[in-house]
Amino acid sequence: MEMQKLYTKITDEYSSKILNWAIKKTGNRTAGEDLSQEVFLQIFIAASKQERIEKLENFIWKTAHYVWCNYVRALAKPSAGVIPETLPDGTDFARDYADNDELQMSLYYMRRKIANLSSLQRKIVIFYYLDGLSVRDVAQKLETTESAITWHLFDARKKVKKELKTMKNESSYVYSPGKMGISASVSGNVPKKPDTDKINDSLIRQNLCLLCCGVGKTIDELTALTGIPKPYLEYDIDWLNEREFLLLDGKRYHTSFIIINRRYFEYRKDVYQKNKTHISGKIIDYLSQNESAIREIGFMGSDFPLERLLWPIITMFINYVSSKSELFLRLKSHDNCAIHADGGKYHVMASDKSDDHATDVSGRYDNSGWEDFWGIWSDSYENGKQVRNPGTCYWLGVYNFVKQETRPEIVTCDEDTRKFLHKLYCNIQQDSGLNVNEREKLAEAVESGLISKNGNTYITNFTIFTKKQLATLQEKVYAPLLVAIKPKLDVLAKQFSKNHRVNFPNAKEGNINYHTYLDLWMFGIFTLMFGAEDNKICIPHTPEEGALLTLVLIK
Repeated sequence: MEMQKLYTKITDEYSSKILNWAIKKTGNRTAGEDLSQEVFLQIFIAASKQERIEKLENFIWKTAHYVWCNYVRALAKPSAGVIPETLPDGTDFARDYADNDELQMSLYYMRRKIANLSSLQRKIVIFYYLDGLSVRDVAQKLETTESAITWHLFDARKKVKKELKTMKNESSYVYSPGKMGISASVSGNVPKKPDTDKINDSLIRQNLCLLCCGVGKTIDELTALTGIPKPYLEYDIDWLNEREFLLLDGKRYHTSFIIINRRYFEYRKDVYQKNKTHISGKIIDYLSQNESAIREIGFMGSDFPLERLLWPIITMFINYVSSKSELFLRLKSHDNCAIHADGGKYHVMASDKSDDHATDVSGRYDNSGWEDFWGIWSDSYENGKQVRNPGTCYWLGVYNFVKQETRPEIVTCDEDTRKFLHKLYCNIQQDSGLNVNEREKLAEAVESGLISKNGNTYITNFTIFTKKQLATLQEKVYAPLLVAIKPKLDVLAKQFSKNHRVNFPNAKEGNINYHTYLDLWMFGIFTLMFGAEDNKICIPHTPEEGALLTLVLIK
């Protein structure tokens, strides 16, 4: 009998019988389905080895009996791993694929692969196995046959067998799923429960976004890459598509946003390294040449050594460029934010957190300590909302003092406490006339190093500007410096934008623009990095020492 016809005959006549038999044997449907799938695998493999089968029904039920015996022995001795009986044709399928725990996992994956039927095939299985319709009824209902199911099962076995040989050398998402962190940027209008939270809560959705990033994938490719059957995968794919995290182009799904990873950071670092002279070098040299003009402004802290003073001056220059540069304002504009199905208007921010994509904002910079940064904190915003008394406090979290526990209290406290500390720090000179609460807070500031006390006199170890002094700094120093580096920033913007379009061809325009803005914003961080590398700015030995370096108050 032709092999295809034999498989079709076995499937048509025995699928329902074997499933019902397996369910009765195991006592539940899930285990019964697994057992019946393995029975059919054994039958098909054994049949492919024999030239002729005299008594088909005897052959089928004898094979089913052996599979059941293997199943019972495996339950009785789960650690043994080897089953003594072989199939009638001499093929010991269980022995081939169940010698150890790793291959047991492969057998499980094979079963999942077999379940990956097309939509039409899946309907046939549901009607035939679960609803108990006859082959003729199913054929009439769907105007098709079940022969494709048989071939799919046999083909799946061949594909999995091939994959088993290369599994150890393959970084497949089946064996080692990726991880992604995603958020809604605080610069937009973010709802209390954005859809990004629902991606963070689902490893499947994370991996779908990772797999469809760069090169689109069909649903068949996604089921093969994840090892998840289509019925389970389609729900998450449809959800991601409806919420526009995945875009469907023909039969391929594409991720609609940028996912930054290790290669992204390395590329950015290489770009700044190649342009060190024209960006970071020019900034450091310009500020050093204008040291006298900066000190003459007379702000509190203007007498710090230059390698110490450059920390707050560069911090405030980053803030100045971000708020004054036409290029920066255009790229980060709220108008570029996508309107999402959750009602929010925000930029999607995501990073690949898989084991082989550990992020490092410095691009694996040679010196330790630069692996992360918190960005410039400002009291203009608190928890994403504009506050009543903006622009009085700034702090850049970077290098070894980025972590929460080393941030000054004035950065981490609530708005009312911040206003109290701001007034206290800006106006304190002597301890006369202080109440108990003020004395207590000053004592804490002295202990943390933010303030020094000499007798009855207090001296701040961070910079404080009046509004007039800050305006002078911006007009006399920052404005000319921005003009000097603007041509190179324009060039870098085009370079970063082009890189994003190449690596994330289906990312939305606003998402690309905002990431380009973040790339350009990093000019300040690399200026500090390269300044430290060239011994032009000081490096804090401890986080506590570093925490006060970038703190700036505006009176």
